[in-house]
This record gives sequence, structure tokens and C-alpha cells, in this order.
Amino acid sequence: MPLPGQPRPRRAHRSAPPIKGIFMIRSTLMAGAALPCLLLTMPASAQDAASSNSDIVVTATRSARALADVPASISVITSDQIEGTPARTIDDVLRRVPSVDLPIASTNEQHPTDTIVSMRGLSGIRSLVLLDGVPLNDPFFGFVQWSEVPIETIDRVEVVRGGGSPLWGNYAMGGVINILTKPIDKTGLVAEAAGGSRGAYRADGHAAYAGDGFGLGLDAGVNHSDGYVEQVESARGAISVPTGFTARTVALSSNANLAPNLTARARVNYYDNDQNFLTRLNTNNQRTWRYTGALTWTPNPGGSLELTGFHDNERFVTNNPGTPDGAGPNDAEYVQNSHRTRANDWGASLIWTQTFTGLLRALSIGGDYHGIQGRDDARIFDETNTYLRTDTGAGDQRFLGAFAQAEVRPIDKLQLLLSLRYQDFYSYNGVDDTPGGAGANVAGRHSSDVDPRLSIRYDLPAGFALRGSVYRAFRAPTLDNLYRAASVPGYILYGNAALKPETLEGAEVGFDYSRGPIRFQATAYSSRISDFLTYRYLDPAKLPAGFDIGARLINAGRARSRGVEAELTWKPSPTIAATIGYTYADSVVTRNPEDPASVGVQQSGIPRHRVSAGVDWTGPLGIKLSPHVRYLSRTNGDPDAIYQTDAHFIADLAASVPLRRGLEAFVQTENLFDRRYIGTNDGFTAALYGKPLTAMAGFRLKLD
Repeated sequence: MPLPGQPRPRRAHRSAPPIKGIFMIRSTLMAGAALPCLLLTMPASAQDAASSNSDIVVTATRSARALADVPASISVITSDQIEGTPARTIDDVLRRVPSVDLPIASTNEQHPTDTIVSMRGLSGIRSLVLLDGVPLNDPFFGFVQWSEVPIETIDRVEVVRGGGSPLWGNYAMGGVINILTKPIDKTGLVAEAAGGSRGAYRADGHAAYAGDGFGLGLDAGVNHSDGYVEQVESARGAISVPTGFTARTVALSSNANLAPNLTARARVNYYDNDQNFLTRLNTNNQRTWRYTGALTWTPNPGGSLELTGFHDNERFVTNNPGTPDGAGPNDAEYVQNSHRTRANDWGASLIWTQTFTGLLRALSIGGDYHGIQGRDDARIFDETNTYLRTDTGAGDQRFLGAFAQAEVRPIDKLQLLLSLRYQDFYSYNGVDDTPGGAGANVAGRHSSDVDPRLSIRYDLPAGFALRGSVYRAFRAPTLDNLYRAASVPGYILYGNAALKPETLEGAEVGFDYSRGPIRFQATAYSSRISDFLTYRYLDPAKLPAGFDIGARLINAGRARSRGVEAELTWKPSPTIAATIGYTYADSVVTRNPEDPASVGVQQSGIPRHRVSAGVDWTGPLGIKLSPHVRYLSRTNGDPDAIYQTDAHFIADLAASVPLRRGLEAFVQTENLFDRRYIGTNDGFTAALYGKPLTAMAGFRLKLD
């Protein structure tokens, strides 16, 4: 299995066409970045408003605002909609949202470093994911482990598309996904337990106690599957096993009214996941602790001042096998490298918000600090299990930022939203202790960026509105990109401490309609990325002994993405709701001197066409049916379009029936017609199948 978070050597399979090079840039690396710089949770009042009203959103403007009054392209997924899907993790729900780009395989059915997320065809990891307003992206690699948030603990998910760096900082080039957990506003219990295909089981729960001026909440979940054999039949052998996993998470949260205008919130979250991926020796273990706290002061109506702090501590161990000399690639293996990655990050922020009447309607000003420390030690072995060496990549990052946002209304129908962010970041204490690497005391790198955004919305009669935005966004390289090297016998790829952040310049125009039971949004967008992260080959004569081919990461490429996204929701009655979404994405590299074959080719993992539709219907006796379908056109598995996945159509079905007050039984089925399709085909492993027919049945309990 490839080393985490780095480009990896292509392996030519028997059915694969000839390939031109050994190394290629993996989407995870092209998009990997440090954690977001703006680490601000939204005010408690905004969270409460969002949780109590599905027509209120907070992510787009960092304040509570009516969904129909936001100058952005937004989707909202409610807890009822989540219950009506057979998804085991929230990424499977997000697959139905226009312009959200995820791997076809679910989060627990692929290598953890491949759990990438982006939007609007940018590929790789170019979107920010938040949990209650606090970053969820991994601090060292940038990936997202969606199983860290149990389904039953989620109150709603807000998806804001388009460059969000002026408000949210790093990662938000493509947009922001904010997962909001159930609030502690009343005493109650929500829990479910289910079991099903291939030894799968899960149990999730949210318990809350609301007292006089304080509240306590407990979220917990376990998710397990024995898995299925993902490799195509021709690639299976004695070492092949189903990809199985066990993910566990528990969180304790609280809030308290310290004074009439002063509130406090805190949350502690623990997560671990044990996975066996594709073969017996290819194992992954993750463990993460997260701590968050906030104080909110509301000195006057419409005004708030919030201080937020958080700390994450993570450990990730991945064992990657190699094939002994003379053995078939599927018949024998040994642990060729064992990576142990540790990372810590700290964040603190202060944000002031005030609403007004007149021309200036709202003003927000904020500042933040973020520090990251990370270290990866890779123990290298030969096929006799003899220890050879340890390759180390480590470093620190420091982010300082400030932003301001103003809402101006020259007339009631015309809204102008102006945002500006200054970002300063510094990477230092770098170590690249690998054969031929830069060694210890790598020179630091200092950069800064200024990111503006202007959004305009004009209300027309009868529920229609026009909107548009222009913006600039950035994405900084990760510790992985800067300092960590990856090697396999004969090949090595180096990081680059001199990497600059990528920058995006984008624009969009949109059309909204919201009236009665119908809400419709359509948006056309275009964006261009400069300093696109890629690589260059190294002179073989300058490589260290034992390596024939090498490469180093560089800022050398450019890319652009343009497309159209549309979403229609229709709620003609309390018993029925329907949603249909469509995405067209034209996403290509426009400059890459190191790999000209990639220029003009649709970026890997980005389908040109994607359609999704779903209905949630409640019938007699409270019976609920929720059929959902989605279609993805064929995608490229690599930058040169040598490997490709299949176009596929998938149907899912969920059904539930009430048994007694607060208790219901449910059945959830994924891939109802058991369609077989190639869902992963990137040249690093043999082609992998997408998830087959999977069924779960269980019970859900709700007590108020």
C-alpha cells in the first residue's frame, strides 16, 4: 500500500496500458494543506438559531441568517434527511450534494490518507470541514475522517460552495462544510442500533440534560464492518482480505450561563479507528483527542464578542507492505515500512460582531492564532524483517490572521457583503532526515496573503433573486508536503520546504428562487489556481545510493475549473419532500511542464456530470420511505487519464415504521440493485470495486 499523503509509484497492471513515468502527483498531495488559519467557532446564539430552524444558516457569513437571504450557493442537510438515508457515515450523505467531490469509496473502505474532500472540481483536499465551527481536517496530512462524527449525533450539515478563505482561511478554496451536532437545549435521548451485511453493526447515541442555566451532552458511537474484498478478481491472491474496520468515538460537551450576558461552552472528543486494508499486513490505526472551549459575551442586542480556543492531539500508525523478491504481487507480502505520525495543534481566536440599522447592517472583525507541530517516523525493513533505517519528516507551522466583514444595503433589495482577510504563516524547525534529504535544521519559509471577497445579491419580485461573487483564496502546503519524504525500494519522493501556497481567483453568478414549497439555486462558476503543486524529476546521478528515480515537489503548475451546479428542493406538504441536484464540472490542468500529458485532461476523481435525486415520504401509520438515486459519469483515476473508473448509477432505499411512542424500526439498503462497477482505479493498486449491495436493520429511540 502506498505511503500516506504522498505521490506514489505507478504499478503497471497486466491490463494497464504503458505508462510514461514512475511518479505521479496524487490528488491528496496536490491539495494537501495545513489546517485552516481562521479557527473561530460561530457564536453560541448563532449555533442555537441554526439548530432550531432549518431556514437559518450560520456558515456562509459566520452569523445567523435566513437561508433565502444569503449571497452564496448553499445546501442544508437536516437530521430528518440524514435519518432517511442508508449512509453509515456523513460523507455518504454529502455525495448527493452538488459540487461536493469525494472518493467513490466510503471513508472506512479506503486508506485513511485517501479520504479527501473538495468542491467545484478543484480535486484533492481543497475544502474546509468543520465540526461545530472547529476544523476537522487532519493537521499533518489534511484528510478528513468522517466516521469521527456518528450519524445520530448530527443535527444538520451546511455546505457553502465557493472560495471561503476571506472568512475561514486555509483549505476553504472550494468551500466550507460545517457539521453541527445536536444542541443541548432540552433533556432528551436519541439513539439507534443496527446490524447487517458482512458482519456490520453500529450504535450511535446523543444524550442531553438541560438544567437551570447549564447543560450536559454525551455523544457516542461505534461502527464496524467485516468488509468486502475490494480488488477485482484478477488481482486477488493469498494475501487478499476484506477491508474491515472498527471506529469508535465518544464526546462530552457542556454549556453554562455564567452571567446574564456571558455563556461558556466546552467539548472533549475521543476517536479511534482500526482498519485492515486490502491485505493482511496493510493495517491502519488512528487515535485523536480534541478539546474545544469558548466564552461568548453579548453586551448589547445584536452584539457579541467570542473567545475560542482548541487543541488536538493525534496519532496515526500505518503499516505498508511490499512484495518479496520472486513472489507474485498477490501471493506474499512483508511490512516494508511502518509510519508513526504524531501531530498537535493549538488555536485561539477572538471575534466581535455587531448589527446595525441603516446603510451598514453588520460588521465583524476577528483575529486568530494557530500552531501545529508534527512528526512522522518511518521504520524501513527488508523482506527478512531486518530493520534498515528510520526516515523522519517533522516541522512546525504558525498561522496569524485577521479579517473583517461588512454588510452594506444601499437599498433593501440590494445586499453587498465585503470581506477581507490578511494571513501570515511561517513554517520552521523542519527536518527531512531521509537518504539524500535536506537533513535537520531545514530553513524556514515565511509567506503572507491578502484575500478579498465581494458578494452581491439583488432581490427580484415573486421570490426571485440574482447574486454574484468575486474572490481570492489560498491554500498552504502541509507539513507532509514540506518536510516528509516517501520511499519504496528504488524510488524516493522529497517534500520541499520552499513550497509557496496556492492561490485561487474565482467568480460566480447565480440565480435563486424561494417561494412556498420550492427552493431552487443555480450557479455558474469559474476559477483559476496559480502555483499549482506538482513535482519535478531529479537527476539520477545526484540521487543517493539505492535509488534509481527521484522527484521533488514544486510550485510549477496552473489549473482552472469551471462549471454549473443546481439544486431544487420541493416540500409540497409535511409528508413529502424531494430534492434533485446536478453538477457539471470542467476541471483541467492548464500548465504542467513536468507532465505535459496532463494538460487539458479532466482532473482525476472529478466526473463531468453528476445527478442525484431523492424523496422522503411519510405515509399512513407513520411509515416512511426514502428512495435515493445518483449517477456519476466516468472519471479519470490519474492525471494522464491512463486509468479510469466506471460511470455508474446507484439506487439506495431506507424505510422505517413506528412501533410505539419514541421507538421505530428501520431498514436501510445501499446499492439496491447490486450494481458492480470499478470505483477506484489510480494505478497504485489494482482496480477496486465500489460497495456492493449492503443492508442494515435496526431500531431508533427518541425520548424528550
